[in-house]
Amino acid sequence: MDEDYTLLPRSADMPHNADLCLRLDNDCMEPFIKAGALVWIDGHDAPEETQPGLFYYRGRVLCRQWCEDSAGTLHLLCANPGREGENLSLTGADKAACLCLGRVILDRKLPMPVFY
Repeated sequence: MDEDYTLLPRSADMPHNADLCLRLDNDCMEPFIKAGALVWIDGHDAPEETQPGLFYYRGRVLCRQWCEDSAGTLHLLCANPGREGENLSLTGADKAACLCLGRVILDRKLPMPVFY
């Protein structure tokens, strides 16, 4: 989204389906993904509901779990209960303005946050 990036050569420890990686700058996904960790993103696959993805919304790139309720509201959720105030619930034009950039590649499924 900006010019603050470094191209990395493909290496053996990189998941085969990774299109990009980024370093998380906060603890929104703890305890599952630590602040400062590199996360690998599959840009060709959308995350399954309740699983983490990378989202672009209003000029920010967010790593969040997501779900959609029966009313069609899109919820972008922090896994960290201490960051519950940063959860987003989007409808209408706000929901349409949210772009999924891909699925965070993990070796396990994450539980739905208990505070949702």
